[in-house]
Amino acid sequence: MPTLEETLKRLAITFTVSDIMIPETRLVCAGDEIEAAQVSKDNPDFNVIPIRLNGRLTGYFERDSHITSQIALNDLISDGTSLLDLVETFEDREFSFVLSHRQISGYVHYSDLNHHLLKLSFYVILEALERQVLSSIRRNDDREYLSRNLDPSRFAQIAQQYKRDGDAARSLFNYLNISDILRLAVKAGTIQIDDDVIKAMKKARDEAAHASENIVADYRAVNRLAKVKRECLRILSAA
Repeated sequence: MPTLEETLKRLAITFTVSDIMIPETRLVCAGDEIEAAQVSKDNPDFNVIPIRLNGRLTGYFERDSHITSQIALNDLISDGTSLLDLVETFEDREFSFVLSHRQISGYVHYSDLNHHLLKLSFYVILEALERQVLSSIRRNDDREYLSRNLDPSRFAQIAQQYKRDGDAARSLFNYLNISDILRLAVKAGTIQIDDDVIKAMKKARDEAAHASENIVADYRAVNRLAKVKRECLRILSAA
């Protein structure tokens, strides 16, 4: 029987780019380069205007550079690309056309990383990471251990929350957030991870948990998210 962590990791790779792409039939397209420039002006929110010739997508016009290009191999990704792998694809480019059965079936932009399925995938792997790392540091003497290893102000905050919940409270460990847990594990020597990555994981976890927040605010955030993904899977796979 798979462990909880294995189940969470499987769930995180279940969704693919085909679940979040804009289908080819819904794309705002132009018939040639001249028309593409005008369509781009009429639709300033769109970074890319695909060009359709004889019923097939053959090229695209980019709003910011005003350059028209033919669709090449490095512009394409498979419709089976997992959403987690898609994040790393966007480290090198801002958009891709999606290939299904040797035909272009859709388009995906780095802003699509804010889709709820992508956010769910990150929430899942961060949840798996939190559970796994917490199990490596949990102690029976939770009050003594945490008072000794947490920042005093942070411990006081957790202790107050525990006291407030009265009989409903189970353990002080239940009041730790993901950054608390990761820093305790680093201090205990059970994992190695930089503090800037811990902060990025906490930020991604918070953004993934709230429907109104974007997990990618701009293109620079893609690299941060890709690093979070790589470090999550590195730690999970080392267990």
